[in-house]
Amino acid sequence: MIRLKTSVRFRLTLWNAAVLALLLVGFAYGSRVALGSALDERRDREVRESALAIAKTIQNERTRAQARGEDPRPEVLRDSLQRLRAGNLDVYIVDDGSRVIAASRSPARRVARGNTPPKPEVASSKPATQPTVRDSLVLLPAHVRKLLDDARTSDDPVLASTTVDSVSYRSAVVHVAQGSGEGAPAMAVAVLRSGEEDLALQLKYRNRLLFTIPLALLFSILCGYAIARRSLAPVEAMAEQAARISAATLDERLPVANDHDELGRLATVVNALLERVHVAFLQQRQFVADASHELRTPIAIVRGEADVTLQRSRRSEVEYREALGIISEESVRLTRIVDDLFLLARSDAGAPVAQFSSLDLRELMLGAVRSVRTIADDHDIALEQTVPAHAICIEGDAPLLRRLMLNLLDNALKFTPRGGTVGVTAEPGAESVSIVVYDSGPGVPEALRLRVFDRFVRAGPDERPASFHDSPRATSGAGLGLAIASAIATAHHGTLSLDNNTVGARFRVVLPIKNLS
Repeated sequence: MIRLKTSVRFRLTLWNAAVLALLLVGFAYGSRVALGSALDERRDREVRESALAIAKTIQNERTRAQARGEDPRPEVLRDSLQRLRAGNLDVYIVDDGSRVIAASRSPARRVARGNTPPKPEVASSKPATQPTVRDSLVLLPAHVRKLLDDARTSDDPVLASTTVDSVSYRSAVVHVAQGSGEGAPAMAVAVLRSGEEDLALQLKYRNRLLFTIPLALLFSILCGYAIARRSLAPVEAMAEQAARISAATLDERLPVANDHDELGRLATVVNALLERVHVAFLQQRQFVADASHELRTPIAIVRGEADVTLQRSRRSEVEYREALGIISEESVRLTRIVDDLFLLARSDAGAPVAQFSSLDLRELMLGAVRSVRTIADDHDIALEQTVPAHAICIEGDAPLLRRLMLNLLDNALKFTPRGGTVGVTAEPGAESVSIVVYDSGPGVPEALRLRVFDRFVRAGPDERPASFHDSPRATSGAGLGLAIASAIATAHHGTLSLDNNTVGARFRVVLPIKNLS
């Protein structure tokens, strides 16, 4: 398929001109056919009505002649018949022997396309000086002779077409019955009409169409181009504005001339897309900044310990072990942050982060509680667990779900003061199971509730309750625990939410239950 490398405006103009050209050509063809049909009907009606009128005139003239006691024979009526005028028609009146009694040629006959209209066959070289001629000088045209037999057996005029010297003729022959009395034999009236005038009218009409159609197309092209240019002007404005938008100017938007038409809706959709891109770009930039900040601290500690250790020529084994211990702890912290960031990046990209298999969620919950029991005992925090006695079968990734539980429990232990309580419950349903991790701490500050699952979000000094200051773990961490837990829940086709409650914090995980049927 050939594709024109042109603008939409030019293509719309071409399509408009092409469609209009097809319509005009179709209209011209149809109108010319209709004109030809109308002219043919008019010619048929004219020769038929003229033949009937002349026949009626002959009958009336013959009747009046008989009433006056005159001789009604054709020879006697010839002078009256020769006074008949039939406009642009050729009229022949013949007797039963096909002998021409009277003839009248059209005074308006013209020569068309260099062809001479047919002349009646003349028996003498003497030219006719009158529109009517004697029967001894005029012979009936051959094609009319063929119609006489049909006319004698028909009450209606007999019509036929013929072409003589490239000129089309339409003929009508009507039979005049024999009159009463002697000397009133049967006759026939033949009326011929040339198609020269109709042909001239059609040629004139065709020439006007050949002049009018190109002018209409030219006018349509100019108007179509102007309309397309005006209609697509908002697109050009949007293109220019979009070309100016860059990473530094994502807050700019496309102009919306009319939000009710297609282009206005397109601009609105693009602006909404730019808004989402702007928000995502800001989040990505904030994410990179926060990640850099979180990675900077352990890297600085590792580098500082290494520099201090290397600055002295000699250090004891204890000092070396102490420095290496610090480096090892920070390396573990770095590895954990990098793993968390990698998991979140895969989740954002839509890549699979979980390998599903059948497992017992109850065992995972009990195992997670056992893992944090030592931390709870060290901080004098009571652990509660309420799980059903039967297994809870789900499809999921056991390491990731264990990490989800540990993140929620670690978050609860981190923000629960000494003497408090942290608990976990499981509430199985028909199609899903709800896991609730709660604590008796001060709860999530109102300012953080809407973004508690965002990355690197931690309570600032002004947002922390006074009880936080006696717990060093309350300010530790990179602020990725809840974000990781939310990503894991989403990867398992579940949800993680924060319940509205007045005491402590309650995080609810909803996961689908495996169908055993």
